[in-house]
Amino acid sequence: MIPRLLLQIAAILALTAAAAALAGRFHPQRPEWYLTQEEAGPGEISVAEALARAAAGPVIWLDARASREFALGHIPGALSLNVADWENLLIEAFPALSEAPEGAAAIIYCDGQQCAASREVRDRLRQTPLGDREWLILRGGWPAWKAAGQPAAKP
Repeated sequence: MIPRLLLQIAAILALTAAAAALAGRFHPQRPEWYLTQEEAGPGEISVAEALARAAAGPVIWLDARASREFALGHIPGALSLNVADWENLLIEAFPALSEAPEGAAAIIYCDGQQCAASREVRDRLRQTPLGDREWLILRGGWPAWKAAGQPAAKP
């Protein structure tokens, strides 16, 4: 009786571990430790690359997360610009965006790896008079920034 029970417990634990590994691998909002290991794709930039760009010259940081999340912490110097309050936030951000030095890239980030908000903000900005600027997506977003041990600011 006890060996059979132990076998059942081992099988349940093995299935649980396999399910957790699959969820960790394929879940659209994977844990932070996965975010920093993947290469940036086209139009994306890693945290290390973004930091190198910022060290080499001016960049514009745009936070596409909800305003309440921005208030809890964001990349120092970032402007809040999300789809939910697009018109008001664009009016606030427009002077900084239009007065930024020529060639300064804008790096947009949101909640994580598969967050569509940063892509939506990028696509909307491309349709504005500011559209000729280089618009980049921070790979892994805010979780990758925190996982890299980078500083956070609060308004």
